[in-house]
Amino acid sequence: MNDFAKVTRRAALCGMAAVGGLAAAGKAATQLLVPQGGTIRDRLWIFACAANSDFPHMGRRSVMTPAEGAFFLGVPNIIMVQSSTTEAPYGRLEPPFAQLTVALRPLTRVVWSVVGSGGFTSPAETEEVLALPKTTPNFAGVMLDDFFTGRADGARAKLTADELKSVRQRLKQTNPKFDILATLYVKHFSLPLQDYFDLIDVLTLWNGDSADLVNLEAHFVKVQQVAPKTRKMLGCYVVDYKRKAGVPVDLMRHQCETGLRWLREGKIEGIVFLGNTTMDLGFESVEWTRQWIAKVGDQKL
Repeated sequence: MNDFAKVTRRAALCGMAAVGGLAAAGKAATQLLVPQGGTIRDRLWIFACAANSDFPHMGRRSVMTPAEGAFFLGVPNIIMVQSSTTEAPYGRLEPPFAQLTVALRPLTRVVWSVVGSGGFTSPAETEEVLALPKTTPNFAGVMLDDFFTGRADGARAKLTADELKSVRQRLKQTNPKFDILATLYVKHFSLPLQDYFDLIDVLTLWNGDSADLVNLEAHFVKVQQVAPKTRKMLGCYVVDYKRKAGVPVDLMRHQCETGLRWLREGKIEGIVFLGNTTMDLGFESVEWTRQWIAKVGDQKL
């Protein structure tokens, strides 16, 4: 066999292997990004921020982007959240936002914040977000992160009820199916927020104290009492920011399996995992969560 034949045969074999690999990868990507209706995976989300924007909190560099975070976890839905003023020097979602949504097109649903981390909000950026449906076919709604202030006086939230009503009207005029999602922390359950709850479609429920996760059931009873008509998702931290450590695996398992049971019982409609900016730092809780999603994701609800 001459050298040319050897090279040609080697190239052909490599090409066949590459094609086979691409076919397998394509199949996996299809399974990941277009989940079958009625599966658990279809109800899973990632809460995502600009790469490295959590550096002020964790003191460690992260390079994972929002789209990479969704791919890594194996979830098809994403909530994009703007950085706070403290986080912005390390990473933020820079306008124009429409360009940033290109990498998110393979995902099923995209929600974008009009109130971001630390309660950051900007009228100009809100206008950009409300224009995203024109260029983003998988756009599904807006997010109000760190929205409630914890104050019981007139400044209970980062927007007045009238301002939120205006955002809601414009959003629903574009598409009545678009949702307004909001972050609600355990510490805010007792605040007088009914007028806001009436303007919010989905509350995402969060508890940043990993030691308190044993009380998930009791907290859910409370939120059902204060917001019985508002749809809900469970927010799951994979990292305890106060300890700068991963959530202990037994507690990670507890919140994931509790959320799965609530999904099956129809109490919630989704589980949100936070987030890409801590998922490449080597925490055991992150890898456990990724493997758990791989195990249960394609099960039918």
